[in-house]
Amino acid sequence: MLFLLLLGILEAGLLLFSVGSARFAAGEGARQESESGNAAIADTLSIQVIRNTALGQTRLATVQHIDIQRQVEQANGTLAPDGAHLNSYQLDGTPIGAVNWPPSSRDVINGQSDFLGVTIYYRYTWKSGLFLFSGPLNLKQSFYIRLEPQTY
Repeated sequence: MLFLLLLGILEAGLLLFSVGSARFAAGEGARQESESGNAAIADTLSIQVIRNTALGQTRLATVQHIDIQRQVEQANGTLAPDGAHLNSYQLDGTPIGAVNWPPSSRDVINGQSDFLGVTIYYRYTWKSGLFLFSGPLNLKQSFYIRLEPQTY
């Protein structure tokens, strides 16, 4: 019984590390997007930053794909996804489908800047074999940020 408890604690620690790594990676990717503004290679730089974080370097979790999507500010101050402006990428930077929101078309003027969200979809597979009956966990982590103005 003690052995099963120890395996459960170990598994929970690995899962929490993966979730924390995904949160950090999404935040760093969004920060890079904000700094890059409307540079033509903004998405490429962000994917590279995500790839270089713990989530991209470890084998605890597998990144399925990364979405970079425009967010529209609502009247009540919340952000809603804009379905027409979505770019999906694999972890190696290869686009999945068409790039519907090229970085060069993003609005980065003071007072009118776009908001964007970086969402990482990843899969955690149980390592100890203790939870094999439940299968792998498909998880996602999102981070939203305002693009920094490039001109004032």
